Amino acid sequence: MELITLIRIARRFWLLILLPALIAGGLSLWFDLQKPPRYAATSRLLITYPIVGAEDTVDNWQITEFLLDDLPQVLSSAAFANKLQPLLAARNVPLTTAEIQQGLRVTLLHRTVDLRGEAASPQAAQALVEAAITLLQSDGLTFWGRTNAQLNVVVLDGASEPQPIASLRTTLFDAALRAALGFVAGFALAVVAAVLRPAQGERLWKSATM
Repeated sequence: MELITLIRIARRFWLLILLPALIAGGLSLWFDLQKPPRYAATSRLLITYPIVGAEDTVDNWQITEFLLDDLPQVLSSAAFANKLQPLLAARNVPLTTAEIQQGLRVTLLHRTVDLRGEAASPQAAQALVEAAITLLQSDGLTFWGRTNAQLNVVVLDGASEPQPIASLRTTLFDAALRAALGFVAGFALAVVAAVLRPAQGERLWKSATM
């Protein structure tokens, strides 16, 4: 399809092209602005399996790897959330089991763990991270059925100052991206409309179908 044909289609169906872009961008912006704000706090931990006996062994490092492989599933489990609730209640942060499960995130790099807590308030996000660290230090191995030892949890970076997850800049960027997708969809509809309803004469019809 020639460029002149595309220009003619754009001039003829400009409203059909613009409407999807305006609707997609406007709805995206409206829905994002209606969402309640959420905050995130992070902490960096170093987690290893406790040394049994006088010397460290290869088995300890292998067990550590197995534990870290399971850690994301443990932190997102209802069992972990149920044990975390009393610790949060002691900090005057009453979160439900579902909110705890949805709010805890973990990123692994070797034996380093980046723990992330998300909540509806800065206090809740920070308390979620701090309480999770406390629970891992005191009862971490109980989730693997071992009650005779404790995980070695070293806090490399304490809970950070909670920050808003979504900013106005990201909201506007998302709206612009969806508007661009709407523009592409609108132009595709305009091409279809031009093929189905050619203008007077056959020049546009022929060029649009070539």
